[in-house]
Formats: sequence, C-alpha cells, structure tokens
Amino acid sequence: MITETFEEVAQFSKEDINSLLSHILPILHKEPLLASLPKTPLLFVGDTHGDWEATKTLLARYWDSPTTFVFLGDYVDRGPHQIENINLLFKLKTKTPNRLVLLRGNHEIPSINRYYGFYDEIQTHLGNLMKGYWDTFAHLPLAAISQDFKIFAVHGGIPEGLDQIDEINHLPREVEPEHPVTFQLLWNDPKETLKGFTASMRGGRARNFGLDVTTAFMNRNNIDLIVRAHEVFHHGFHEFFDGRILSLFSCRNYQGPIAGKALYINPNGDRELTPI
Repeated sequence: MITETFEEVAQFSKEDINSLLSHILPILHKEPLLASLPKTPLLFVGDTHGDWEATKTLLARYWDSPTTFVFLGDYVDRGPHQIENINLLFKLKTKTPNRLVLLRGNHEIPSINRYYGFYDEIQTHLGNLMKGYWDTFAHLPLAAISQDFKIFAVHGGIPEGLDQIDEINHLPREVEPEHPVTFQLLWNDPKETLKGFTASMRGGRARNFGLDVTTAFMNRNNIDLIVRAHEVFHHGFHEFFDGRILSLFSCRNYQGPIAGKALYINPNGDRELTPI
C-alpha cells in the first residue's frame, strides 16, 4: 500500500537516503529530458515546496487507479518537510518508474537551494549528501509531452530559441543550468499584455513571453494546452491566453494559505481541477 511507503520514508536514515540517491540516478539517466506521457489518466501537480502532506494526499487519492503522476518541479526550498517531500517522490520513482514523471523546477538548482533553505536543511540533518541531490536534480526531465492529449508540461514556460519540442532531448544535463533554453524552460513566465519575448523582473536570463509566440509554438508542435507551475496563485491555478496555458500551484501554505490545485485528465481527455 502507498501508505506503507509514506511511513518508510518518514523513518529514513542518512544511509537510507544515500542508498536512495544511488539507485535513482541511473533510472533518471536512462530517461530522456523530454518525457513522453502514456495514454493513461494524468495528474499534473504544481509546486509543492516541502508540503509533503499535499503530495501524500494526491498520491493516496489516485494511486490505486492507473493514473500517471506528472510533478512540475519545485519540491524543495521554503517548506517544512523538504527532505521528506523529495525523498518520497524519489522512492516511488525507484519502485514504479513508469508511474511518476518528476520534472525539474527552478528550485532544483544549487544556487537557489543555497539561498532558499534546502542546502541548510541538508547540511543540518544529513551532512555531506548535498552533492547527491544536486547530481540527481541535473538528470530530472525538463519537460513532458502527451501526444494523445496534445499537452506540453514544463515548470516555467516556453523558451526563446526552441523551435521543435523534441530538441529538448539534445540539451545538456547541467547541475547549474547555463544553456539558455534550459534556463528559460525553468524560469520563463507568460504575460498577457506582451508580444514576443521580453526581459523578466526575475532577472538574469529569464524571459516573459506573449500570446503571439505561445500560439506559434503550439501550432508548430501540435499542442492544445501548456501546463506549467512556477507562479503563486492563491486559488491554486490561473489560465493565460484564453486557456492556452494553465498554471498550477499545489503547495497549500506559501506566504499565507493557498487553495492548492492539481489537474486531472481522464482517459477521454476531459480536464478537471482537483483541490488538495
């Protein structure tokens, strides 16, 4: 039962975690950076940021169905149970790799972990295991595609310079992302009033992008919906560009209470926002 895995992870020792990291890395290394989603029911989950109660709630609710879980990144930093949250997902990935897709978020990056808390959590409780997490983060997929439901999933947004989605598979696996396309997949945001790509208030190489480039990207790649995370919305979701993009936020306590949401796609492709 899935609850037995919850209990197991809650009791993990440093040795257990070290073993977990050594087992998940070769699994992720064999998988492409653009994950291909099966024709099963799909559950898309936004940022969880250490809210492992939210993660457990969704897993328990859908685990006994044939659902494929697609987590959109940002598992760590800021929240109270960062270590348990990421370890639970890594453990399930090692046990049932085809059930979970774990996308990389902009908080699965060393420079961000050092500033927002995950590095300090690891140093305090686990000592020298940080490199193992960072090496694993570098092997997480950057995006996912459902050809059957015509859905593109990513943490941040569409990047400037990416023509065809399958080009993602040719990006380097970097511990600290330097490639501009990789960086923008993790950091970019849609903005209703813009055209093209413009500089983002997030700074660095992050970009905002408008309806025009979104529509062109979706048409080139035969996509009907982009599902992403990365931004906080207190209702747990937000639609951009007349529903072309759905943004999810699944952490329930982040700078105040949030009505976290996930997106469920049934076998017929019907969409349902599910509360957490």
